[in-house]
Amino acid sequence: MPQSEPLQDLALPSLSVSLTAAFFALAFLAVLLLSSSRSDIFRTHGLPYPPGPKGLPFLGNVHQLETTRRWIQLCKWAFYGSTVGLRVFGQRVIVLNTHEVAKDLLTKRGSIYSSRAKQTLGTVYGGWNFALTQLPYGEEFHLQRRFVNRFLNASAIKKYHEFMTESARNFVARTSRTPDKFQRWLHMSTGRNIMMLTYGHEVQNEEDEWIKRADTAIQTRKVLGIPGTHPIDLFPILGKLPFWVWGKLFQKDMQTMKTFSYGISLEPYNIVLKQMRMGTALPSMTSVLAEENMQEDGSVVHDKEIYGSAGSLYFAGMDTSVSTLQSFILAMMIHPDIQRKAQNELDALLQGTRLPTFADRASLPYLQATLKETLRWKPIVPLSLPHYSTEDDEYNGMSFPAGSLLVPNVWKMVYNPDDYPDPHSFNPDRFLNTNPENGKTELRKDVLDPEQIVFGFGRRICPGRHLATSSTWITMATLLATFEMSIPLDEHGSPILPDLEFGPGLLSQPKPFKCAFKPRGNVLSLLADYPTTGPARPIVL
Repeated sequence: MPQSEPLQDLALPSLSVSLTAAFFALAFLAVLLLSSSRSDIFRTHGLPYPPGPKGLPFLGNVHQLETTRRWIQLCKWAFYGSTVGLRVFGQRVIVLNTHEVAKDLLTKRGSIYSSRAKQTLGTVYGGWNFALTQLPYGEEFHLQRRFVNRFLNASAIKKYHEFMTESARNFVARTSRTPDKFQRWLHMSTGRNIMMLTYGHEVQNEEDEWIKRADTAIQTRKVLGIPGTHPIDLFPILGKLPFWVWGKLFQKDMQTMKTFSYGISLEPYNIVLKQMRMGTALPSMTSVLAEENMQEDGSVVHDKEIYGSAGSLYFAGMDTSVSTLQSFILAMMIHPDIQRKAQNELDALLQGTRLPTFADRASLPYLQATLKETLRWKPIVPLSLPHYSTEDDEYNGMSFPAGSLLVPNVWKMVYNPDDYPDPHSFNPDRFLNTNPENGKTELRKDVLDPEQIVFGFGRRICPGRHLATSSTWITMATLLATFEMSIPLDEHGSPILPDLEFGPGLLSQPKPFKCAFKPRGNVLSLLADYPTTGPARPIVL
């Protein structure tokens, strides 16, 4: 969230507005004082709130939180225990530092830990009232989840294998021609899968407007900070204040957010409806659901749930999958020994005569372990979106009051040395062992699967996880079969080292980097028909 400018540096529109702002500011402080004074009174059966750092009146711990990489600060407070209690402007925030605690609360007690805090700032003023990720636990949430799960469950994903394979090969073919643009091609490939599935839209080039809308919409959400903790979320009356109170850029950012929230929800939905009337719509999640729920007068029942579920997949799946694949490429660059081991496994199976397909997945355990290690090594979402408790609860002798935000500290979990020894090392072998009966390499069942952490917990687990892991796997396999990826050299022969400190924000993404792609033998000849030209083959739903 942009830092607020000092009030004396702001261009105040008028004295009357200033007095109004002052009135609401005083009211805000009064409410904070009340919430602060009552914060320790209400305990479940006299049990204490989880321990944590001492905060200030009114502010709580907000002044102690990193403004960018909050997970780093939260990890520093992990010495308080597996649960750490904080307050942000009177809002209770409980950080969950271990997988065991997150599973005990968010999964096993999901009936009271599956909601979301009311996010007035994002939903009322930012236009994100459609998003599945922000919906409270209830009827609309369940309907959207049913819509999404129908198209993204483990069985349904198999219908898209051919299309995802084609996207991966298109990406590799484009990279072979212009390797300096590999990140653009990767973005295009990932967007192609999502746009065709959700809207039947074929991504034709790197300047695709639909992808641009998703990118901008994701960026605008940074202004929200930790969801549910902005003062406007805690005290909606503060939304009546002029937005310049929160900083010079805040008003502009909020208007941009609202514009692009429409651009990834209702706008593409209306485009698909128009195509359906014209008879030009390709099969997609949106067209199938709209047709099934269309009335005789042309209206659509549950239209908000339809465009909400499609829009949520649209924005949530883009940068996460791209960033994961960039992390994989980085790992291969700096660990050539691991890259060769994965390629040896592929070569033994493919014999240089064909490219990998999903039918090979079960025969490539080292590649599967490499995918798991990529998800663990640099989690793209270091802090899961907060769950909201709807009832008072107690756990391990502590009080968990209703109305608390529970934040799974994903970063801390995937770097837990008890689950992952030497956690800072990139080591796919941690997930593998040798079967003593047949001598084959197999995935271990006694190691915590990072997929159980990075995709969330309980009834809020990411419904697109099967799509994400499948599209990532086939792209990884195709890259390894066709290229050697290495650190490039500058004109003086010195290595151009990548920055391994990922960026800040809700999504922690790799910073721009360069990679040298060297074709492996004659494998690229197998890509003679790629990238494909002309219209894509529609997905069969």
